[in-house]
Amino acid sequence: MPIYFSFSDECGDYKPHMNPKQRINHPFYIRSSLTLNAEEWKFLKREFDALKTKYDLPISREIKWAYLWSLRHMKNKGKEIPEKHELKFLESYDYHKLIDFVEESLTLLNKLKNKFIVLTYTRNSNSLGTNEKSILCFHLQEHMQRIEMEMQKNEDNLAVVFFDPVSNEKNELFREIYNDLYLNGDFVEKYKFIKDSLNIENSHHSVGIQIADYISGAFSAILKSNPNQDYTRGVKMFNESVKPNLRCGWNGAIQGYGIREVPRSVPIRSWVVIQLAAYR
Repeated sequence: MPIYFSFSDECGDYKPHMNPKQRINHPFYIRSSLTLNAEEWKFLKREFDALKTKYDLPISREIKWAYLWSLRHMKNKGKEIPEKHELKFLESYDYHKLIDFVEESLTLLNKLKNKFIVLTYTRNSNSLGTNEKSILCFHLQEHMQRIEMEMQKNEDNLAVVFFDPVSNEKNELFREIYNDLYLNGDFVEKYKFIKDSLNIENSHHSVGIQIADYISGAFSAILKSNPNQDYTRGVKMFNESVKPNLRCGWNGAIQGYGIREVPRSVPIRSWVVIQLAAYR
């Protein structure tokens, strides 16, 4: 039986009726899923650990996408990192090298033979009043549907889904949403090709979750790019290592297949098409 691992992580935040400051800090809520054949997991783990060794980074510690820009901000401002701050262990590192590490980590995706990426996003605005649980449910549903559709190409396929923990409350919420969709279905009459329970695993223990974090971060660079904000490195990572591995339709289309807006919106989808074209 061909087994697939699907690793999913989120980026940003969502709350209904965000105020201007909240929207500046979190203009988007993004979820990414990286699905790969389980037989290639060992290769990905081995190569990822080798990169950490190459860059003299601890194997047991996670280098989050958000760390890169927080560390750059602190160093550029000449700020000392407090002793108990989560970035303290990176104090002696050149953030340029950390960005190189993340970029090289993402290139490992191009070496995998059997994989695909799904991205969902919500553009936060003061007019979007949908409650948080519904938005999270919509995101999870989009990922489950697309993983299921890919897996059904082979009758024996089975995908096991892993999420990064957020909080005890949210973890249980994700599990409940997942199980409800699994048992009661949506447009899928019955899920047959994904495992019946959502797995929560610590991101610093999981190469797949860490790579999913970088995928979300690179996509956020595309979404946030504008003439006044330079996200050149993130855009480069997306175009070279994420975009080529997105799930696509028979005609090569990625909109609706590998990238989905939540909730469905023709104007938002058209805006993202323009962003992808402008920053390619």
